[in-house]
Amino acid sequence: MKSLVFLLLFIPFLSAAQVAKKPVVYDVVHLKTGKILFGEILEFNQKDGDLTFRDEYNRMYSLSREMYDYFEEDKVYQKRVKNVDSLVRARKIDELDFHVGLNTLMAGYDQGFIADDYYLQSYSNGMYFYTPICLSLGAGKYVHRQHYIGASVDLKAIGGPITFTQYSAHYRFQYDGMKNNVARYIPISIGVQNSSDIEYFDVTDLTMPPFPTTVRKEFETNVTSLNLGIGHGFSFIGKDLHYFNLEFLLYKGLWAKHSMISNELTLPNLNYQAAGAQLKLSYHF
Repeated sequence: MKSLVFLLLFIPFLSAAQVAKKPVVYDVVHLKTGKILFGEILEFNQKDGDLTFRDEYNRMYSLSREMYDYFEEDKVYQKRVKNVDSLVRARKIDELDFHVGLNTLMAGYDQGFIADDYYLQSYSNGMYFYTPICLSLGAGKYVHRQHYIGASVDLKAIGGPITFTQYSAHYRFQYDGMKNNVARYIPISIGVQNSSDIEYFDVTDLTMPPFPTTVRKEFETNVTSLNLGIGHGFSFIGKDLHYFNLEFLLYKGLWAKHSMISNELTLPNLNYQAAGAQLKLSYHF
């Protein structure tokens, strides 16, 4: 009787042990980082070697040929493999991309002021810099993972001149090999900046002969410049193809023009040049 009771109590544990030893079948992808993915290959492109992969926790991966060494199909394991590491997260391949962010600029202008008999001196000599903080909005598209083409607008939030806007077209090249969750890229941009502020000049006061003096005149000045920039950036890859970008860029003005709001018969002789830098933090989705 005791033997029968013991056998009845032992049978559930024996059954559990048999279930635990049931073989598990995986497709296995060996990444170049040394890590391994266990799951199922959903699609394999024989032309370029790209993989679409789903792991045992239903997480999806888009893997280029540069991201893995080799893969094995239908590998049999005696127990389930614990693979909770997120590993290399998927990146956008050819999807649309939208972003919002903040852009801090050092927007530099050189008036190129030339004195004459009437306009004797400018209060803005040489290159001077504004530091507007802008709200950035943009959209673009990825092409074959490594290439991005897009456009953005930066609208002044605080600081800087009276008004400031920037409209830019962008190209980014990712060069990191996609081996981890921090992408590195080279950004190139061409943009148009529009700004307006008050400029001050000393002029001869002709109403006080025979002892001429100077008075200060002010003009609301609008400047439009075309700029070319290049820099470096980092993308911090998150889940569901979302990520943060941190980017630094230097730019140089290719062309600039200005206009002044004034009733004066003659205006100062100016030849504007632009240059500067920007630091951008953006969230992409």
